[in-house]
Amino acid sequence: GGEGEGADGAAGAAGGSGGGGGGSGSGGGAAAASAADMNPYVQELLDIHDKYTDLVKECFGQNAIFQKAMKEAFEIFVNKDIHKMTTAEMLSNFCDNLLKKSGERLDDQQLDDKLEKVVKLFSYLTDKDIFAEFYKKQLAKRLLLARSASDDAERSMIAKLKLKCGAQFTSKLEGMVTDMHLSADIQSAFAEWMQDKQLKLETDLTVQVLTTGFWPTYKSDELNLPSEMVQCVQAFKEFYDGRTSHRRLRWVHSLGSAQVLGTFCPGGKEKKHDLMVSTYQACILLLFNSQAKYTCEEIQKALNLPLDELKRYLLSLSVGKYRILLKEPASREVDAADAFSCNLEFTDRARRIKVPMLTAKVTQEEKETTRQTVDEDRKHAIEAAIVRIMKTRKTLDHQRLVLEASQQLMRHFKPDPKQIKKRIEDLIAREYLERDATKSNVYKYLA
Repeated sequence: GGEGEGADGAAGAAGGSGGGGGGSGSGGGAAAASAADMNPYVQELLDIHDKYTDLVKECFGQNAIFQKAMKEAFEIFVNKDIHKMTTAEMLSNFCDNLLKKSGERLDDQQLDDKLEKVVKLFSYLTDKDIFAEFYKKQLAKRLLLARSASDDAERSMIAKLKLKCGAQFTSKLEGMVTDMHLSADIQSAFAEWMQDKQLKLETDLTVQVLTTGFWPTYKSDELNLPSEMVQCVQAFKEFYDGRTSHRRLRWVHSLGSAQVLGTFCPGGKEKKHDLMVSTYQACILLLFNSQAKYTCEEIQKALNLPLDELKRYLLSLSVGKYRILLKEPASREVDAADAFSCNLEFTDRARRIKVPMLTAKVTQEEKETTRQTVDEDRKHAIEAAIVRIMKTRKTLDHQRLVLEASQQLMRHFKPDPKQIKKRIEDLIAREYLERDATKSNVYKYLA
């Protein structure tokens, strides 16, 4: 069976059954991660760190002055951006390459040693929260796509980060790994429930149930699922509602994947292929079981997908490596009036075909949302630090408050004093603090 992912409970998808160019299938979920071209640069940083660590140890007997000089030097150049990329992002990409199946091949000990070195380099970062946000997105893609090379290695890396930055820093990452284990138990319980009820779905369904707070934010959509998938979703919802009353399922179809059985007739001979596709691609293909030809506009109305999204998926099925659909006119642009029909002459040597997904890289848009998420989280972290300090001190002048807040926050990022000032003003407006009536640079805590 395929897999389905979810947030705030679950998300899922499924295939359908039929003749012609359609087919039967199983449902699931997917997303993917980016391998950076900057990995050799990160490796060079690790090598330089090894070199100077040995130098300070062997030649200078771990003398404190040399240790301090080395730390300060690394803090300067490790925090320099290269080609508009932060070292935080590059380190996360480097870890992704080590921890995913298609990445670097290392035995357990080599992998552990390399991750240990990455964490040492990570400790010099001023923007540890940016690393955490990129790492979270890439971990999500490794887990949801079943691309993680080793569960133990994932847990080991999280433990190393926890040791360096504390439990709060890694709580979401731990939650994600735990969710995957819980999902396997839920899947087994669902299978038993189906047997007890003597229910038989036409499509195999695998659902990943995810806790919203741990995972990156995923957009919901109002996708009109084909009847084959609706039956699966309803069955799982009934099962899940019977288990818990305080959790609500929100299906995230953009993460789903499916296996659809396609029946083609190249040269007049019947030939079947297992098509590995995303949920959106599966929904498009299943439409062709009921009608031979659709315009882009008709598909959009039938599925209720955003037009830009739909165009990308139609292109992947009609002008990509595997031309399962025929497009008229045969251009690389999609217009609302363009017509699509099933390519009955489609053939390939492989029985099982993985139609390329369109989410294989961390996109520029994702990078920008990562930055926005980090900025938003920083606002809350600064405010929380200010309130904690003022709760204890009751009264404090501006200089001391900025200094103490900076010291508290330095473990995760280097706060900008202007940003702290802005948050203080905001807290005064919201009546958490007030200015002293006689000294305007002194703040008082309002209980």
